[in-house]
Amino acid sequence: MSSDNQFTNGTSVVVSSPVAESLSETAGTPAFGLSLLAWAIPEKAGLKYRESWVFGQNMQTPADIERSELILNDVPYVGFLGWGNSLYGFSDDTFYGAQWLFGWVGEEALAEQSQKFVHTLITGDDPEGWDNQLDSEPVLNGYVSVKRRFFRNSWFDAAVAGDIAVGNFFTFVQPGLEFRFGDRPAGFHYIPDPIGRGMDYDATLLPSGQTRLYASVALRATYFAWALPREGNLFVDNEWTDRNTVDINRTVGQAVFGLHWVGPRFGAHLSLWLSTDTVDDTNLPPSEDPRNSFGSFMAEYRF
Repeated sequence: MSSDNQFTNGTSVVVSSPVAESLSETAGTPAFGLSLLAWAIPEKAGLKYRESWVFGQNMQTPADIERSELILNDVPYVGFLGWGNSLYGFSDDTFYGAQWLFGWVGEEALAEQSQKFVHTLITGDDPEGWDNQLDSEPVLNGYVSVKRRFFRNSWFDAAVAGDIAVGNFFTFVQPGLEFRFGDRPAGFHYIPDPIGRGMDYDATLLPSGQTRLYASVALRATYFAWALPREGNLFVDNEWTDRNTVDINRTVGQAVFGLHWVGPRFGAHLSLWLSTDTVDDTNLPPSEDPRNSFGSFMAEYRF
């Protein structure tokens, strides 16, 4: 394995509170979530409310991980470690949510150690370029998300979605459409973006004892005003940031395909991300794919 191509790996743990009838009844941390995020979430009849916490790590590498020298015509090595808190209100028709995320980019994120450990287990090539990763920098990001379902029948439903992120990890606006097919639960399915790329939530309403199997498709158009994994450090000097020859695409299209099984206690979700070019391929090495496509698996357990 000598190529990992942009987003390489991410692991997150998300813990969500029980469903509550009001924001004030969500289990967790009034001093953090309620004071910082409640302004974005209306108190409306018919909405259920939850709070979620996330902790996770993700990483990015250029295509040629066997080169130890600085690679200026490809995306940089990036390690990120973060934790965040989200609050949201939702029904089968609408969703309002907000999240803050705090983290760290740099050696302290321990991405080099994580990747080398995994590559040792799978007898992959040793990543040689982590000495060139982006320098240490604190990350603070905020997210707001709104969804509204506009069509449903016995086997299909459709919703329009809008997301905004502001911070030094990602700053973007993202309209989208979300479709579900099959035996769907009430609420909205979760698109398990890598930590930092979007809001973390669990907006599923599943009647006790039932099992559901369904598929999903999400179509997104994202305008990135800032994307640290493709532009480099914002607050500190860094050699890759100052000297790189990578031209990024500000507007990126994405299709996310999902298969979901949700039972009374357990759930499993497979997702595949397909994107348009995130960087211009003019100066890229031949081994690099200008798109940022990947898959994910998420398991869940409900107490």
